Amino acid sequence: MTVKKRLFISNILMIVIPAFVSVIVSLCAILILWHLFYQPSVNEISEEISYIYSGEIRGAEKIIKAGNKADPKQTKTYASLEKYLTESNKRLEVYTDKGELIYSLGVVNKGENSAFAENLRDVETEGSISYDGNSVYCKRTNIENKEYLICVYSNSEYKGSNNYEGVAKSIVLGIIVLVVVSVFVTNGFLTKFVFKKIKRPIDILTEGVNNIKGGNLEIHIDYNEKDEFKPVCEAFNDMTKRLKESLDYKQKQEENRKELIAGISHDLRTPLTSIKAYIEGLIDGVAATPQLRMKYMKTIKEKADDIDRITDKLFLFSKLDLGDYPFYPETINVKNEICNIADDTKYSESNVNINIKQNDEIVEIYADPVQFRNAVTNILENSLKYKDKDVVNINIGYENTEKYVRIIIDDDGPGVPEEALEKLFNVFYRSDPSRNNPNKGSGLGLAITAKILEHFGGNIYAENIKPKGLRVVMEFPKEGVESGKSSDN
Repeated sequence: MTVKKRLFISNILMIVIPAFVSVIVSLCAILILWHLFYQPSVNEISEEISYIYSGEIRGAEKIIKAGNKADPKQTKTYASLEKYLTESNKRLEVYTDKGELIYSLGVVNKGENSAFAENLRDVETEGSISYDGNSVYCKRTNIENKEYLICVYSNSEYKGSNNYEGVAKSIVLGIIVLVVVSVFVTNGFLTKFVFKKIKRPIDILTEGVNNIKGGNLEIHIDYNEKDEFKPVCEAFNDMTKRLKESLDYKQKQEENRKELIAGISHDLRTPLTSIKAYIEGLIDGVAATPQLRMKYMKTIKEKADDIDRITDKLFLFSKLDLGDYPFYPETINVKNEICNIADDTKYSESNVNINIKQNDEIVEIYADPVQFRNAVTNILENSLKYKDKDVVNINIGYENTEKYVRIIIDDDGPGVPEEALEKLFNVFYRSDPSRNNPNKGSGLGLAITAKILEHFGGNIYAENIKPKGLRVVMEFPKEGVESGKSSDN
């Protein structure tokens, strides 16, 4: 559940729960107050009074029935009723239908109650009068076909329901307290409900940040909730991935820089040492004959040419690496360009057989023809330099793929160790780590080819082939990248 939904539900419940509690408590209070303050009707009052004096009336009826057969004063009912009436400060009188008093039980009549009851002597069934702290209830009854009037006198006035003003105030105050408590309880619960959803991802992100601060870029946040924090956690993971890639790239660049310096130093020192030795030989007169002096001079020139080639390639690589080398792209027929490269005299005079796998399909790319030739030539020269027999055979093929034009160059040379395949296109890298054989190049050629492919938006990779040999695959995009279409970078 998203935080937005939780907040929405929280806001709704903050209104609904206190309102619901208020309604329930108010209904209960209304029922209580209605019971306390309800004013019964005349019939309801009559029924209530009849119920109050029903015990006395039943006792009197039993005494009347007993009196028709024997002396009622000798019965348990008479004694029990008289005792009850005396203790309750009540009096009971029984009259015939002619108004003659036949029984009187309980508290002695003070006179005013009897006079007070004269008004009820003519009631048809029952009636009651309450006044000034006194009350009289009279009821006519028929026992064995004779009419009797039973009157009960009491010193307590019937008041019906009382006015419980204090109780009502307490109930209202209780309603207010309960509503306030429900608001605070609901607020606390809902705050925890929402805060828990926010706190957990914040704690996870905080832990992740602390890991990065401590240098751990391998940290990965596993957050599967589908809420607002999910894209944040995904962005965090992407950030750590990019930071690690950036750090790895920086370390790799630093290693390349160190290797570049070491490679330049070594590859320049070798020809310079030879030049210095031959010049000293000329100065010291070691080359005594004109033929020997000419041989020394030719050697010095060859070594100087080696230095010149190294510096030219280093200059080209630096320009390509900085993106400061001019490119003039145009549409190139791959078949024609490869055939022109293979027909170069330097290959026809070398111990190399170049075989082009013919393809009737027209294959074209958009690239700088000069740099395209440099890219292919560097690979051919690499195969020629590292051959392990007198004649090296090279097969060149090309094909269309969905996005790229792929140029595949195979040789039957010694190949390279598997661990060297990934480093093969690094600047100044050579599979001969000791660099004991300077005639096998400086290690700049394949790095330059990789930079050219990178500039065109392409790819290059190498793999060993069986039984022996090395395959280099160049992928040129069918459509030139924006940088490649510029006439000058």
